[in-house]
Amino acid sequence: MTNDTNNTEQLLKTASAEIYAGNIEHASSILNALKAEQPLSPSVARLWCLLARRTGRSAEIPDYAAKIYAQVSGDVHKARWAHIMATANFITLNLEAAQANFACAIEHLIALIKTNKVPTQKKKVKSSKDGDSLFASGKAEQLLWQTCTQLANNGVQAFPFAGTLLGIVRGGKLLDFDKDLDVAVWVDSLEACRATLEQNGWNRVQMGINYSNYHDYVHAQTGITLDICGLERKNNRIEGGFCLPGYPDEYQRLSLFPDFELVQRETSAGRVWFPQQPKIILNAFYGDWHTPNPNWDTVVSALNLKKFTLLVRCYAYYRLTQQWLSGNLIKAWSYALQIGIKDPDDALVLRSRQWLEKTLTSLNQTIPDWPQNRPQKRIYTRMVADLFHQGHVNFLRAARALGTHLTVCVVTDERVLDNKGKRPVMTQEERVSVVSACKYVDDVITDSPVNATVEFMQQHDFDLYTFASASDTERAEKSQQCAALPPEMVQEIDYTSGISTSDLVGRVFLGAGKVGG
Repeated sequence: MTNDTNNTEQLLKTASAEIYAGNIEHASSILNALKAEQPLSPSVARLWCLLARRTGRSAEIPDYAAKIYAQVSGDVHKARWAHIMATANFITLNLEAAQANFACAIEHLIALIKTNKVPTQKKKVKSSKDGDSLFASGKAEQLLWQTCTQLANNGVQAFPFAGTLLGIVRGGKLLDFDKDLDVAVWVDSLEACRATLEQNGWNRVQMGINYSNYHDYVHAQTGITLDICGLERKNNRIEGGFCLPGYPDEYQRLSLFPDFELVQRETSAGRVWFPQQPKIILNAFYGDWHTPNPNWDTVVSALNLKKFTLLVRCYAYYRLTQQWLSGNLIKAWSYALQIGIKDPDDALVLRSRQWLEKTLTSLNQTIPDWPQNRPQKRIYTRMVADLFHQGHVNFLRAARALGTHLTVCVVTDERVLDNKGKRPVMTQEERVSVVSACKYVDDVITDSPVNATVEFMQQHDFDLYTFASASDTERAEKSQQCAALPPEMVQEIDYTSGISTSDLVGRVFLGAGKVGG
């Protein structure tokens, strides 16, 4: 018996090595023979199911895994086989069955944790020093710009997206803890994008689910993964996510963005495309994107999901159970929290989170602080901001307090000349610089229509237009500039009396006269 056991273990090791080496035919012959001899062996079944997934035969897994689930004992083993069934059903888009299987796995994990037991945490593979990390070292970013330049040269407007864009905007470089590059292109250029990538050292990875607008690539030389997301303009908005044509809404993952434009910018590799207002994208995705959150999952957590569909729920359940089975309770807790944010009525996930919190506390593990991703309320205003002073600061402070994000259009020198008959003391570039430095301002633009329209506000996802007036005449003029907006989109702020740009100019002349005397 011992010899038979040893022989089986050796054959399984050989089959596993062959799978990872890509020798699928040899691995199949070994595993098919073992499966015929030992059809209810969990060890044989686990590796056979892995091979089936690798070879596009996931549809064969659920029935076989159900037999193993029925004969194994113990909640941790039951949970693992329920997870295997769920994953196979998920990949084959039997989402209702997948959800039921994932829920079954979670129930077993809750039963396990109630007995003060958790799956053994898998040992982390020792990583190289930070300086050797492809992301921390800058090598991944170099490849990003090189690839975006190649795509731009072939007429494809490819630009950093999701976590890649977040790192560049927030810290000036890619996130050290990131695992892949995220790039977006317009849907109608996906074919040209694919051709260019494959001509420049990128190999397409076969995904478990073949979305029409989302593809994975791996760089042959470095092993870096690239996610390509196709975006499309519809109804003055931009749509992205995961698209499965021919399937119902519950099988889609649709994310919505305010309309944005692209501009070209210089990089170390050449000219690339980049969002003109990247914060529009980041606000839509993350809400509070300034606060680092390594447990964030864009697929599940994105604030701009049109709906928490069955497809997204299956992704979330998959990752929750996967992390829990791996013994990573903090990650599992973070997924339970994220699902609860999307669906507060999910009682199963609520129970999961409560038991995970209790266990983490008993183990003296710190539960992460989760940034408050408040619904965004974006404020917009126009101002000259000449000789930036206390009144301007008071106005911007009050404007920012009306919402969660403030965009300021610093008007042109020509507009000031037309309106006041004289140019401002400071140039527009100088005024933009000081307004941008104000802590109450999130974004500054230099061009916008004099008269705001609903279309303009919607295009930039602005919720409220605000202004302040020093006189009835100025109030009438500024009210005219937002007359096309409904009353609920306009709010006037009190003007700070006792100080103005004209007062400051007068003081300068007065002081200069005294000095001259």
